[in-house]
Amino acid sequence: MFELAPRLLAVLDGGDPIVVATAVDVQGSAPSGTGTSMAVLPGGEVVGTISGGCVEGALYDSAEQVLATGVPVLERFGFEDPSDPLADWAPGLRCGGRVEVLVHRVLPTDTVVVDALRAAAAGTPTSLGLSLDAASLGSVVTASDGCRTRVFTEYAGGRARCIVVGAVEFAVAVTNTAAMLGYAVTVVDPRPVFLTDQRFPAAQERVVGWPPRVLADTAIGPDTVVIVLTHDERFDAEVLDLALRRGAGYVGAMGSRATHERRLSVLRDLGTPDAGRLRSPIGLDIGAETPAEMALSIMAEVVAVRRGAPGGALVGGSGPVHRRPVAVEDVVSR
Repeated sequence: MFELAPRLLAVLDGGDPIVVATAVDVQGSAPSGTGTSMAVLPGGEVVGTISGGCVEGALYDSAEQVLATGVPVLERFGFEDPSDPLADWAPGLRCGGRVEVLVHRVLPTDTVVVDALRAAAAGTPTSLGLSLDAASLGSVVTASDGCRTRVFTEYAGGRARCIVVGAVEFAVAVTNTAAMLGYAVTVVDPRPVFLTDQRFPAAQERVVGWPPRVLADTAIGPDTVVIVLTHDERFDAEVLDLALRRGAGYVGAMGSRATHERRLSVLRDLGTPDAGRLRSPIGLDIGAETPAEMALSIMAEVVAVRRGAPGGALVGGSGPVHRRPVAVEDVVSR
């Protein structure tokens, strides 16, 4: 439910309860991953989705029941084997997967849950454990609980940072797209006339300064995305060298193949390690032309690189469409 945190907090802070349905276990192919949530708000408004439409109707009915009674339920969908004791549970998932969904009510006075939502909305790393045992279903579980129980733990790792170098028109679209995907975006450019609040309202931070100096004083690590859009040979290679040396999770630069070769030559002279990680020309090949299309191409490549995916078309492939870690665990007190 952390992906819905700002919207949920707006309701809870207003004094109203909500009902949250969260996918706590997913097996096989399914439209969404573990931890994906939908919520039913006062007046029947629905935000978020579990399956893109397969099971939302049934979950809405469950949510109304849970809102009235306060008693959480664990729904199961997609068990299509007739011999399976859960085969009569309906509806199923069209893609053939299986999903368990915890439906529980959250009150404004549930301080542990509300505090976790507030931390997630602020971009602070946080986690929340909820019991999946029948006797304590939906209860918050902490490490000090002296029992063995099946627990779903939801994590919010904090907002990854995206540093965009160059306040060009493409950067406006990239900033908007990156912010929509949850990144905390910093835009860097030495020209104050281009780097304005009006042009970059989605940026968390706008820094006017010489890019190599700015990045030298900025924390960069595996969760950092560095996108260079400037075409400025005075500092482009130096910025890329710094980002690669610091171990940024994604480093990309806009430019032609000829520009890329010139940059590689400079990086070789600088002794840049891991220069092969540089994504240039930047973005996936989707035939992008407009700034918005280029932003889509660039951020799609960012997602693919950070997730370790090939970034090609799904059609003609094999194996599961969705890759997911196991999110349900046994917690044993010691």
